[in-house]
Amino acid sequence: MNDNPEKKSNERDGIRLSRFHLITAVLFVILAVLLLLSTYFTKRGYSLMQEATERYITAQQAAANIQAASDYLTSQARAFIATGDVKRCELFFEETDVTRRRDHALEEIEKFIDGPSIFDYLSAAMNYSNELLEIERYAMRLGAESYGYALSECPEQLSTAQLEQSDLLLSPEEQRDKALTMVFDDTYQGYKDNIRENIALSTEALISETREQQTESSAKLLRLLRQQDVLIIVMLLLALLLVVMTFLLISRPLQKYIRRIRQDETLPEEGALELRFFARTYNQVREQNRRHRDQLNYDATHDALTGVFNRSVFEKLRSRFEGRDNALLIIDVDKFKSINDLNGHDVGDKALCLVASLLQENFRAEDYICRIGGDEFAVIMVRANSSMRELVDEKFRQINEILRTPQDGLPSFSLSVGVAFGDRENSTGDIFKDADTALYRTKSVRQGGCEFY
Repeated sequence: MNDNPEKKSNERDGIRLSRFHLITAVLFVILAVLLLLSTYFTKRGYSLMQEATERYITAQQAAANIQAASDYLTSQARAFIATGDVKRCELFFEETDVTRRRDHALEEIEKFIDGPSIFDYLSAAMNYSNELLEIERYAMRLGAESYGYALSECPEQLSTAQLEQSDLLLSPEEQRDKALTMVFDDTYQGYKDNIRENIALSTEALISETREQQTESSAKLLRLLRQQDVLIIVMLLLALLLVVMTFLLISRPLQKYIRRIRQDETLPEEGALELRFFARTYNQVREQNRRHRDQLNYDATHDALTGVFNRSVFEKLRSRFEGRDNALLIIDVDKFKSINDLNGHDVGDKALCLVASLLQENFRAEDYICRIGGDEFAVIMVRANSSMRELVDEKFRQINEILRTPQDGLPSFSLSVGVAFGDRENSTGDIFKDADTALYRTKSVRQGGCEFY
């Protein structure tokens, strides 16, 4: 198993951008569908209000047409009886058989009105009007008889009214008087009142039903509009949340990333999970590059075997520390070739590493230990002068004492040292040359010793 608990924890620690966008998109779709449904039902409610208004107008027109047609028939019947004008009789029957406003009005009512009360009232008014029609037809037939019209001279519908024998025996003046009485007496007026009353009742029922429907539709519309307001507010809040979360999860972390990258700094692991992964990966790559760069710099400045500075660093340091307050020590391993020849190069490498380790232990951290050749080392002492001759001599006496009885199976060996202080007398002007001269004198006089220029 190659599970990494820390990696799994990091993968859970954050909001995944793709998931956040998916959830936001789903919420937007749901809200949009709800808003569309609310809009649809709002339009439907508005249509119901329009339909209620149209029914009201239709019923009002139908009631008015029944009333108008009834009054029209009355006026034509009375005019014919009073004047004997046959044209009036023709207009009367044209209304009843051709124009038929009353019948058409009732048909319209039956199609548009759902409630029975309105239709019942108008049907009752129609029945009274039909009964009144029979009275008017009989009165007009009696009037035609009083004027001496033959049936062929009058509309044929008038012939359907059969006069009673007693009315036929009346004189023309009496017939005309009776006909006028029939269309003006209380019985006739009672029918007219019944027609108006039922039309008035139908109008009241119509107004009540329409008001009830409009009140119900208005309440529904108000609820739907409030729902729309809520949905719009929720959508606005969701859009605001999307903007805020986009800023927190994407924009702000990206701004920090850009600033940190320009400043060559590590990236903070914040924002969306994808950005956190990017920051974590970037930091890992940056750290790897830094370590690789440091390793390259280390390899370029340090000796691969002993870990001390190499010859290239030493050459750069020489020009910098050639003042009077510094010292240069050139160190050579005595008879190093014989160590390699007799014991092998592995033992020789161990001997060199031991020398480097002892030099690092005995000199200050601010001094520079360098390997400048195969078995040759150099030490640049900073802030040092010729007053430190005894100290330097003592250090190498102790080092050579250790090297006479080394550990790890190394053979006994020693170091020869040449020292040149910056404040030396009879300087040639080249501190390296002077230190090398001192080393040469050491190896010529006594190996394992320390000579000063």
